[in-house]
Amino acid sequence: MVNSRSAQRERFRHALRQARVDAGFSQRAVARAVARTPSAVWQWEEGRGAPDAATVTRLEELLRLESDTLARLLGYAAPTGQATSSVVDALQADPRLDDSGRELLTTVYRWLVRRGSVGEGRS
Repeated sequence: MVNSRSAQRERFRHALRQARVDAGFSQRAVARAVARTPSAVWQWEEGRGAPDAATVTRLEELLRLESDTLARLLGYAAPTGQATSSVVDALQADPRLDDSGRELLTTVYRWLVRRGSVGEGRS
């Protein structure tokens, strides 16, 4: 999973930097617009960290990118053409989860469905 996360950050950092430069923004201007520090933006572009999903959405809006363009690179959204039809499908497709995390969350979800605690009856 570490290599996958590293690859995600690498693709994200390149895409973010290119989008920022293309839009004519400095790191400082981006930071100000998304309520983060210039150091945070620098770290994202160096692959030393990644913003949360809400910040990614703000970045996409600021840089006038299509919705989920950057989010997909970090695994915050399903890849294009890969719609999820149920919670279990979403768990299986989530690159942020390792096998044990998927198994645990799927088990808990199925238990909640059997108990009637969740409205979605698909498992």
